Amino acid sequence: MAWVDTRRGTHASEDFSRGNTLPLTALPNGFAAFTPATDARTRRWVYEYHRANGADNRPRLQGMALSHQPSPWMGDRHQLLMMPLLGPEPDADPVARSRGFDHAAETARPDLYEVALDGGITLRLAPTDHGAISEIEYPAGTEPRHLLVEGIDEHSRLDAAGAVFDGRLHGWVDAPLEQGYARADGATRMYVLAEVHPAPVAVAAARGGSTGSVLTFAPGTGTVRVRLATSYLGLEQCRRTFGQELAGRSLEQVREAAHAAWSERLAVIEVPTATPAQRRTLYGNLYRLNLYPSSHWENGGSQDRPMPVHASPVRPVKGQANDTRTNAQVLPGELYVNHGFWDTYRTAWPAYALLYPDLAARLADGFVQQFREGGWIARWSSPGYADCMTGTSSDIAFADAQVKGVALPDPHGAYEAGLKNATVAPPLTEVGRKGNQRAVFTGYVDTDTEESVSWTLEAHINDFGLAAQAELLAERSEQEGEARYAAQLREEAHYLRARSLNYPLLFDAAIEFFQGRRADGDFAQSPEQFDPLVWGGDFTETDGWNFAFHVPHDGEGLASLYGGREMLRGRLEQFFDTPERADLPGTYDRVIHEMVEARAVRMGQFGVSNQPSHHIPFLFHHVGAPEQASRIVREVHRRLFVGEQIGQGYPGDEDNGEMSAWWLLTALGLYPLQLGTGRYHLVAPLFERAAVRPLGGPAFTVTTDGQAPGHACITAMTVEGREHRRSWIDHADLRGELHLSLAAEPGDWGEVPPSVTAEGEQPQPLRDLFAADPEDPLLDDDSRTERAFPAAAAVIDLPELGEALQARFLTLTSSAATGGDPIAWRLEGSRDGQHWDLLDERAGQRFRWRRQTRPFEIASPRPCTHHRLVVLTSEGPLRLAEVELLA
Repeated sequence: MAWVDTRRGTHASEDFSRGNTLPLTALPNGFAAFTPATDARTRRWVYEYHRANGADNRPRLQGMALSHQPSPWMGDRHQLLMMPLLGPEPDADPVARSRGFDHAAETARPDLYEVALDGGITLRLAPTDHGAISEIEYPAGTEPRHLLVEGIDEHSRLDAAGAVFDGRLHGWVDAPLEQGYARADGATRMYVLAEVHPAPVAVAAARGGSTGSVLTFAPGTGTVRVRLATSYLGLEQCRRTFGQELAGRSLEQVREAAHAAWSERLAVIEVPTATPAQRRTLYGNLYRLNLYPSSHWENGGSQDRPMPVHASPVRPVKGQANDTRTNAQVLPGELYVNHGFWDTYRTAWPAYALLYPDLAARLADGFVQQFREGGWIARWSSPGYADCMTGTSSDIAFADAQVKGVALPDPHGAYEAGLKNATVAPPLTEVGRKGNQRAVFTGYVDTDTEESVSWTLEAHINDFGLAAQAELLAERSEQEGEARYAAQLREEAHYLRARSLNYPLLFDAAIEFFQGRRADGDFAQSPEQFDPLVWGGDFTETDGWNFAFHVPHDGEGLASLYGGREMLRGRLEQFFDTPERADLPGTYDRVIHEMVEARAVRMGQFGVSNQPSHHIPFLFHHVGAPEQASRIVREVHRRLFVGEQIGQGYPGDEDNGEMSAWWLLTALGLYPLQLGTGRYHLVAPLFERAAVRPLGGPAFTVTTDGQAPGHACITAMTVEGREHRRSWIDHADLRGELHLSLAAEPGDWGEVPPSVTAEGEQPQPLRDLFAADPEDPLLDDDSRTERAFPAAAAVIDLPELGEALQARFLTLTSSAATGGDPIAWRLEGSRDGQHWDLLDERAGQRFRWRRQTRPFEIASPRPCTHHRLVVLTSEGPLRLAEVELLA
């Protein structure tokens, strides 16, 4: 196994495009991480060895930094820096104290960072989960030697005065308020405890604009060793963690433990025939995948009897933090943070489920813990709730994991979190689905909400996954004797699956693209106005072309919108033939880095440099041309992940392991296009042989014959010796040997994968039988309005229809206040308004949340022109926000 150089991907070739990675030394999914800092005063691009070099064109180190950065776009938090200094009265200004180094004299690995600095100083560091041990070697001579310890700004306090007696210093660092992209939503105070050996002989306040302390050591001191522990709970937990992770351990012992942890994670894939460069790419990608998400919990017990606790980033703080203890609510359990689900749901979470199923269960539950505490799972957790990105993509991530057999510790909690996202209008922009106050009823997010097409189509993907999860839970509930709950889950599954087919509502047949609709229902732009090459607006981080295929769960239905499989194939080919010129920023105020990166890919509109494009090649499977997907993937492997020798790294933003996982999965010949089904679309594997040994799952090997640079077409396949003609494979079949034959041209191999919509059929969106009535709060398609009734019982007469229509679902939406929800009711229908038939009857019902839309599948549907809802009782005087009958 090649060891990992964590510097991979830090270089960027254009000013618009900066690397999205740091050379982090940390444990897998660790609490604390450490990075060299070439800029000690930024919360974004902390390490850029290729920029701002000295006059000798060599990089300058300004410190070794404690980091919690999930992405430079979200910013870092709780930064703490150490920097060795020499000379009398040293200047601690970052530029003045910086020291040059050669990249060749720098070791940047997950288990060790080491660098030789100008002036004869060597710095090395090895990580524990919540801290690190660092050693600084000073040059021989009489020049005074010092160590600077500082926070990045004035939001920190470090008390080093007592270090001259016992070698210990302690303090705290606060997270910043939101500053542009540098944000720390929900972050609370971090406490630090460090032991310095030998103890300094003097301590002084730093000079030169630093708020830190300078520790001065006795003349002739050769090596200074620093053991550092951190906590979000307080100094008492710092001391406990110090005893658990650092006391009495050498740097080599700490490094060996980190090495063992990483070796276990990296050993899940072995490729004996890989070239050295391919091996570095393979393990570099596994390293990035396993960095995130980060743990946010601490051991409040002992090593023998651990007791996970955490400072909640999703609960309100209480009072003021002080020098020794947090004001965060300290709660039991494991919690995970530092993750953007829009970025990672496509590949990173499927990779966890495939390679680390037990870990996937633990990580998922660490986010469900956010729901248990704060009522929601963060869309972007850094560490708490952030108003960032589109879609509640933890829904599909966790549903897909469960479909693939991952044993979620709290599957009902995971589903409830997703169901709340799907059916409740959120009270804050930081959580839930934007536009849901109307989109639940109209079937789409209108253009009053920014990035409306993205919000809409992501919602359909998430609904599809939740439907599959609800069906699994229904089966389990039936087996456990909970027939009533199983019936409710099945109703919800049927409703959510039907909602996942609402995507045609935004497909404008006049232009053959998805585009936004205004609140009045009209498309936002005329055919003459719409330009699919313009970025932004209704689309997140891309243009109309890249959202022209944003229906991964229903390839057949998407094809029907274009006029059939051949027409979809032509559209896909046009997509790959239409160049991105990065000259139409649209609603962005400038040409953004994603545009430049998409242009640099040189594969038409296929911006593999960013997530919205990542699934598009695999839609060729749904037009009977899987070889086209293989050819595209091979081109990406050949050109776009091979720059590690010259520092190019990734072809775009490597967000929390997602781009790494795309490479890992496709190198094995797999892509999880239809999340929530357990299916992987098959493409030509990159290697002659790859052995996959998941931690917690069955092993399998992927072998090929005919492997050659120009052989990208699968012509035959066997699974454990049995012929396999499908262009996809189920998760349960990934065991034993998968053998593929490759050639330059395709044969007749590769059946078209199934979809929600059958071939030749049209996807049918849900529609309300009643036209929206802005004067009636129950029929205005808006959960923010509601009707109050004088009593606990009521008869609600619904509008007469012009023709007899049959409804499939009744939905009721609870009010904003508690106490008025209906408990029991009858839905009745009639053709003449005189003679009424019972269509459905309910009793003992409950609404879990405010403004929740609950679906009820009508037990005895029939065509009617008249409908009425007879509410028999409610918790108090009846209040309702909306009533729908859906066909």
